[in-house]
Parts: sequence; structure tokens; C-alpha cells
Amino acid sequence: MKSSLRAPARRLVAWVRAPFASLYRVAAAVLAAGAVCLALPPWVGLLLFAPVAAVVGVKVAHAVRAVASLCYVGVAENREGHPSLDVRRDLLQRSRALGAASVAAGVAVLLAVRAALAVFPGLAEDGVLAPYLAFTAVLLGGFLLFYTLALRFDSSVLRGLTSIAVTLPVFFIVVAVASILLSWAMDVLAGLGVPAEGLLQGGFAWLYEMQRLLGAAVGYFLRQDTLIVGVSIVAAALLLLLYTYSVPLYWLRSVSRWLKGIGVAAAAFGAAVIVFAGVWLADVQHLAEQGAAGHLGAGLDAGVASSQAQAIAQYRSDDLVALIKAFVLPYTVGVFVANGVVAWRKGRAKQTADGILDGFAAAGHVDEAALFGQRKRYLYCGGSPTLWDIALRSIGHDVPLPHPFAPRKLTLKERLTGVLEDPPPERAPDPPPERPPDQPAEQPADPSLSSASSGLPGEVGMHADFKADHAEGRTKRNEPRRALR
Repeated sequence: MKSSLRAPARRLVAWVRAPFASLYRVAAAVLAAGAVCLALPPWVGLLLFAPVAAVVGVKVAHAVRAVASLCYVGVAENREGHPSLDVRRDLLQRSRALGAASVAAGVAVLLAVRAALAVFPGLAEDGVLAPYLAFTAVLLGGFLLFYTLALRFDSSVLRGLTSIAVTLPVFFIVVAVASILLSWAMDVLAGLGVPAEGLLQGGFAWLYEMQRLLGAAVGYFLRQDTLIVGVSIVAAALLLLLYTYSVPLYWLRSVSRWLKGIGVAAAAFGAAVIVFAGVWLADVQHLAEQGAAGHLGAGLDAGVASSQAQAIAQYRSDDLVALIKAFVLPYTVGVFVANGVVAWRKGRAKQTADGILDGFAAAGHVDEAALFGQRKRYLYCGGSPTLWDIALRSIGHDVPLPHPFAPRKLTLKERLTGVLEDPPPERAPDPPPERPPDQPAEQPADPSLSSASSGLPGEVGMHADFKADHAEGRTKRNEPRRALR
């Protein structure tokens, strides 16, 4: 019995310790286990799913530890010969770990809420807590989806969407724009003779459900519900805090640019609405009427657009100004918190990089076994490769000079243009000419003269020949004097 259980246990332990090979297999297994547990009684399903969630959590913990140790980060040389980070495997493991953790946590939370509602049925009958829980789940799920896709494809646009989709109104706008673009694409296919209306109604029915749920959340926001506005501020600050704290260090520059752009746009938008509130109100009401009439596309739910149009039709300029301020305030607070986290992480990364170089200076030597890992950590923290080479040369470590700094004579083109070119490849020396068998070998010349003229430039060789001739002349002039003596 024990021997029959050891082999599966060993395979499970090996799978937990191994890196993620595929996200789809893990997600499909977790979702299948969750579907089975949902069919069981609430507490039974929750207890049966707990081991699955624990195994996935341990595997994610191993992946996070490996990512923190930079096990999947490589160092490669670019075209100029300078070192650069190879982060493809690192981003892939990050995306798979985040996706698996999100799916397992989502199913576990769903089973836990189901079990809690079975114990306290009054919460479900009240109907107050359920919408807010649904709004929070949709917002968190959309944020994690964009974050996972940004890690998987290493896209700057997806990084920007992750930074923006931290509030329900913006997430609703993103889903609505995606639905409109999808409906336009289906119209193009229909114009080419491809029946696409059934595909839009069947294959993308989840978009309509998402629009209805987000439309209800936006309805609360349009009525300027205090709880929804407060939750939006807290959620935006927490999500941006989580995002900026967990992104890799080589993303901080791009993320910082997006945060600065969002902060500037929020400030400009909040200031412009005070001046153009009347004009914008008419445009927004007209756009809502077009959506309710179905002119923006078949992918946009007409019922959701109609309810939003009815809510906006009763707006005045002061109401629009208050709405825009409530819309901008979460980003203002969230970007302020996120910028502080980015500055703190940059400061810690600089301290780590400087500490590596200070360790070289203090020790006076280099541990060859740990040098590769230290170099990788130094580059990951944003250290300069030039300072790395200077620090190693200062303690006597042999570091070859790169091509632009190698001592060589510049060509005429490089002097005129100021652009350094790659040096030509070294040509092998020509073989010595073959002599006939009856010809005697040439006697070597004076070794001192040959070494002086062969190893130095032409001017130095001519100077050596001139000294030899001068010495020979002095010897001939002194011969009569020696004969008289």
C-alpha cells in the first residue's frame, strides 16, 4: 500500500517543484475540479477543493521563489557587444504563475462565498452585498487578466491597459469599445458574405453578460453612490500598489511613464471639464442616445446603453462636473501611491547594485563561482555595464575592452563621420615561399637590427639604420690615427 502511494507522491512533488510548462493545462484542471465541487453540497465542495488549491498554491510559491532568485533571467550580448538581459523565460513563468494563482483563488473564493451564503441565507435575500461582491470580482478579474496578458506578450499597450483598468467605469468603457470594434468586424465579415451574426450572438454572449454587470456598476456610479465612489478610490490605490510592487524591475521605467501620463491626463481632464462642461454634456447625451438606438454597433447591448442614456438625460452641467471629479479622483490617489512605490523600488535597486560593487572594493578579489549571478543581479537592478567593468579592472580582474574602446587607429571615414565601424577580420599570415632544394638557406641578418626594424614603424627603422651608418663612418676615420700609433 505504501509503495503504491510513493510513486504518485513523488510525481506530485516533482511537478510542484518544476517550472510551469503550460498555463492552459493547469487552468483547465483547476476549473474542472471547481465545476465538480460546485455540483456537490457547499461545504463538501469547499473541503474537497482545498487540497487542489493548496497544491497549486505551493507550486506558485516555488515559481515565485525561483523568479525572485532570477533563475529564469539570462544575460546575452547585443550587437554592440554590451551585455543585456534575456527575460523571455522570466516573463513567461511570471504570467503562468499569476494566471494559475488567479484561477485557483477565484474558484476558491466562489466556493467560500457559496458556503457562507448557505450558512447565512439572509445575506443573499438582502440583495445589498451581492452586487458589490460581483463588482469587486469583475474589477479584480479584469485587472488580473490584463496583467497576465501583459506579462505573456510583453506589450507596452497591455501594460497601459493594466494601469488604467483599475476602476469600474473605465473597465466598462474598455469592454464597450471592444464590443463595438467586434461588431464592426462582424459587419465587415457579413459584407464579404460570411454569416457572422450568429457567431456574435453565440460565441461572444459573455460580452453581453459582462456589459450588463458593468452597466449596473456604472449606474451606481452615475447616481454618484458614495459607497461605490469610495470603493473605487480604495480599489484603484490597492490595485496600482499591487501592480507597481510586483512588476519586474526592468519594467519600472515603462510603468513609470504610463503612471505619469495617467496623472497628467487626469489633472487635465478634471480641469477641462470645469470649462467645457456644457459642451461635453450635450455630446455625451447624444452619444448615449446613439448607443441606445443601436447605431454604434450590434455588439453593444441596447438595454444597457438605454439605461445609461436615461440616467445621463437628467444631468446638468454641475452633475457632469461632479461625475468627472469622482471619475478622476481614484486615479489621482492611485497614481500618487504608485509613484511612491516606484521611487522606493528604484532606490532599493540602486542600493543593491551599488552594494555589489562595494563588495568587490571591500574584498579586493572576485569569487568566480558567484560572479555570473552577481553580474545578473547587478544588471537586473539597472546597474551600468561600464561601471561593472571599471570595478573589476580596479581590483585586477581581467576584463577585455569592447570594440569602441579597444586601442586601434581610426580610418579616414571614421574621422570624417565620427561613427566607429566594426574592425575587419584578422587575415592569416601568408606561408613562406618555397626555395629550391639546391639553393642554400639565407643567412639571417644582424638580430639586433632585424628586431629593431621589424617590430617598430618605418621611422624607427630608418633611425636605427642612420645610427649604424654613423658608427661605421667614425670607425673608418679613426683607422689612420690607429696606424700612426
